[in-house]
Amino acid sequence: MTPIIASTSDSNLGYFAIFACIGLGFLILQRVYKGEAGPGYWAASFFFNSAGFLFWSGSIPIPAPAYLLLGEISHVAGFWMMACGVYRFTGHTYRPRFVLAAALWVVLWGASIMLVVRHAAITEIALKLLRAVLFVSSGLIIVSKKTKGSEFGKRVTGYSLIAWGAYIVLRSFIRMEPLTNLWYGLLVGFQILSALGMMAMIVDRIRLRAEESEKLVERLEGLLPICSYCKKIRDKKNHWHTLEQYIEDRSTAEFSHGICPECFTKYKPDR
Repeated sequence: MTPIIASTSDSNLGYFAIFACIGLGFLILQRVYKGEAGPGYWAASFFFNSAGFLFWSGSIPIPAPAYLLLGEISHVAGFWMMACGVYRFTGHTYRPRFVLAAALWVVLWGASIMLVVRHAAITEIALKLLRAVLFVSSGLIIVSKKTKGSEFGKRVTGYSLIAWGAYIVLRSFIRMEPLTNLWYGLLVGFQILSALGMMAMIVDRIRLRAEESEKLVERLEGLLPICSYCKKIRDKKNHWHTLEQYIEDRSTAEFSHGICPECFTKYKPDR
């Protein structure tokens, strides 16, 4: 971890600006589409990662161990915000099993950090493997979720996260020091690619809802042939339906029966 960070201090400052802008983009999406759970989490994720890159750039005048630790904490917080966004966007609620898994992950992460002084190599591998578990798990949650309509955004996000995790595992055991900046750039690139997939998922969901709304409007608009006597409505298959049944079959509306004052006076004059 340390050699990579030391060799890419200038790049980290650039990533700080890029990730802050991506976080702002998700924040705008959250403001526009307030009903979606994911964008808010993903905005927080990229803001935390942006702070992590700022610490790792060494631009803040604090001791090296402090900025390395603060950068690690910021990145981990960002990764978990991303995972929580995936979890909530796919319709899951926070259950005890999820909380227990998250707590176990944090405990293992804390134990790995405590080993850094005496066993730096073990700490580096452990932190990367923990990241890989988080990313691959998030990717599998997305890929395994069955959705209506286009699955392009879902596939981009899911497979990017899985590839990100696999890349981290590969990077843990294969040294690529001559091309450190390139491989580090790929590491960041997978995260940005997953962000683009997340945006595509939001667009896919909005498009699906718009199409469903259009279908609903199409069902209830136009010239409706209705019987002058019994008030039944004829559909396109030349079948006749009661007004209530026709509307209930073509919308989410339901009828509750009561009696208006005029009918009450007309049909129940003794009351």
